[in-house]
Amino acid sequence: MTLLSLIVVVLLERLVQVTETFHYRHYFNWYQDKVQSVLKKSESVSAEVFLLIWLAIPAVSVAVVQLLLGTGVLGLLFSIFILFLCYGCPQHRVCYKQYLEAACRGDQEACYLYGEKLGQKFNKGSKETLGQTLVWINFRHYFAVIFWFVVLGAAGAVFYVFSRNLAKQSLQKDNLRWLARPSNRLLAILVWLPARITGFAFLFVGHFSRALPTWLNGLTRCDLDARTYITDIADKAEDVSCPEHDYLTEPCVLLKLAKRAFLFLLSIIAIFTITGIL
Repeated sequence: MTLLSLIVVVLLERLVQVTETFHYRHYFNWYQDKVQSVLKKSESVSAEVFLLIWLAIPAVSVAVVQLLLGTGVLGLLFSIFILFLCYGCPQHRVCYKQYLEAACRGDQEACYLYGEKLGQKFNKGSKETLGQTLVWINFRHYFAVIFWFVVLGAAGAVFYVFSRNLAKQSLQKDNLRWLARPSNRLLAILVWLPARITGFAFLFVGHFSRALPTWLNGLTRCDLDARTYITDIADKAEDVSCPEHDYLTEPCVLLKLAKRAFLFLLSIIAIFTITGIL
């Protein structure tokens, strides 16, 4: 059921125009509005306990429904529906298409603005390219979602995407600042293992010998930021050479690397499923 759900959702994500109603953020915002009046910051409850309770409610609810529906057709449809909600990033896809259009017409300022909207780091201490930013986006919205769906089913995917969105909002909204530290620490834990697996996929489908030292250096480190780890491996795994004012080559090449890695991981999941390991 896991493999079939993955295949169906991957195809749907490519063929269907995803609306806000069919994306997890719609339900996250609804849940946040409904629950925040009941579960508020309390001196008697630590931020860690509050966080776990807040995230456990939707995850356990999905797990209960999945258990009641079983492994039949209804269970499969429910699993596909939940994964479809959690999978992908339609807003980033639209922004990337706009970036490509700007790059084709040579609009440097527009490329900069769209890169900023995609989350590219432009501060002096960061040398992250747009291609590396796209690799990180693919990891957060595709690789990590699939990992937790395979490990814990639909409930795992919901738990991860809710944790990811809460960690992001805790850094942006003043009323959630008190949850910033525990939510981002939890997210770092959730992406630690998927980052190592994804990094291996990058070096396997890319320049293995050049990327291997980077993958090994961060393999057992718990203090290394997942974004830095993933983007460094991607940079080593793919050889990119382009003119100074070429805004198309580098992001396209690294995005192709991410797509090859995705197909590699999907193939591994298929093999494990067929052999009965999963």
